[in-house]
Amino acid sequence: MMRTSQRRLGQVAAILLGAAPAISAPQVPLDPADPDDPNAEQASVEEAAPPSLSSQRAVGDLDGDYERSISLEEALGLGLTDNLGLERAEVEAEVARFEALSTWGAFDWVFDANGQFADSDSVGSSSLFGGDVVSSQDSRLNLDLSRPLGTGGSFGFHFDSGLNVTDNSFANAPELYSSNLAVSYVQPLMRGAGEEYATSNQREAELTERRRVEERRQARQSLIHDVEVAYWELVAAGQQLEVAEAALKLGEEQIQREEARLRAGDGTEVDVLQAQTEVATRTETLLQTQNNLAQRGDDLKRLIVRDEASSLWGERIQATTPLPVAAPEDLALPDWQDAFQVALGKRPDLRTSRLDVDAARIRLTRAESERLYGLDLRLDASSGSFNADFTDALSETLEFDFPRYAARLDYNMPLQNRTASNAERAARERVRGSQITLEEAEVNALAEIRRTLRDVRYRAQAVRASEQSFELAKRQLEAEQQRFEADLTTTFEVLQFQQTLIEAASNRSAARAEYAKSLVAFDRARGTLGEETDILRQELAGDESQGR
Repeated sequence: MMRTSQRRLGQVAAILLGAAPAISAPQVPLDPADPDDPNAEQASVEEAAPPSLSSQRAVGDLDGDYERSISLEEALGLGLTDNLGLERAEVEAEVARFEALSTWGAFDWVFDANGQFADSDSVGSSSLFGGDVVSSQDSRLNLDLSRPLGTGGSFGFHFDSGLNVTDNSFANAPELYSSNLAVSYVQPLMRGAGEEYATSNQREAELTERRRVEERRQARQSLIHDVEVAYWELVAAGQQLEVAEAALKLGEEQIQREEARLRAGDGTEVDVLQAQTEVATRTETLLQTQNNLAQRGDDLKRLIVRDEASSLWGERIQATTPLPVAAPEDLALPDWQDAFQVALGKRPDLRTSRLDVDAARIRLTRAESERLYGLDLRLDASSGSFNADFTDALSETLEFDFPRYAARLDYNMPLQNRTASNAERAARERVRGSQITLEEAEVNALAEIRRTLRDVRYRAQAVRASEQSFELAKRQLEAEQQRFEADLTTTFEVLQFQQTLIEAASNRSAARAEYAKSLVAFDRARGTLGEETDILRQELAGDESQGR
């Protein structure tokens, strides 16, 4: 009987190690009412052990019977394709791109045209009016073409042509054509002068676009982080369920042994009750782990499912990617200074903070220009002609037969200028505030890198320690089982050592999951999460090559 107990103990330990063979079904005792049973009187006082729930689904489980196997890469692929939060960030980035492009429309050519016709009759008020009643018809076409310039100025063309028909006796001709052509150039010399001011809105819009792109990168990295953490928690929950099932089977076999000892006259009813109580407690733990596994599955589905109509809601997820193996002596981690240098160039939040500093400087440049006095230079060149022949009037105008040139300076000085002066001071303080925010973000990033790097190293050591604790707990239970078979210890002590082994197996699974999550956190702190160079992918690739 001692060899049988040791064999069963080895089988359960193998399950706790994650590579368990099939466990033989427990021996069912004879019917207490069977007259051929010599231990019928003792069996009649024994209470039946609680039914096993190791093969049952969790109470209240909402998933269907179909099981969906998903690897980590498949989960990430679904998340990057169907996650609504990431899609919203991509839409916002596209909106910012089109808005940035639209701001350059401020330098597009603008064409204006209008035509008018007037017909009038006027009563002569004197002998010099040209008639008692003077009739006239006036037709005119106006064309304008203008464009703002990147220097802050503007360039414009104006052309108009008209026809005046009148019966005024003093008119040069009953039909008279007129044409005018004007070219103008306006350039600010102080307020609003220069390309930096003229294109400040465009450059600020481009920075906003780049900021949205970084926010999209941050949303992508946050999604990858959340999916990987949810995936490893699902893997850990599955392993915890295996531990709980193995623990329950171990308790049920202990009940069988105690009942057999009671029937043989070597045990007591208290020993049976102790074993049954422990099985009831482990049954409750199994129910909790089943519920936790289902909840961890929903946590992952929430990140990788697009809507409520997805069939994945009705399926149970089976995670197929194993937890990475922690090997502290082979762990290739950069030092914190190198990791921080990588973070300075790759972390989306640091990039965003630097863009905010650049945007604040652009607004300061604009505020400094608007504080200046206004001094504008205006240059005009024009030509006009009147002729009874349309062609002659047009050619004389285009050939500048009758030119006119003008230059003008316009000066504007707000006497107190309080609005612009205080706006400049506010813009200068915003630059200082954005620089402080950047420095604070860099310090926080450095602290996060040191914390996550330290956590990776600690978690790797914790995995190794938990594996040693599990091996020692298994050996302790084996030794205590041998003492129990030799009647040198009690059922209570055996159950205590069983519980120690169960806790060690649970702690080992949790330690490996925390190690995987610490790798994810470190890659996120460096800003490399989701790239081929991140630590977690190197670890998984190394585990896969060793597996081959």
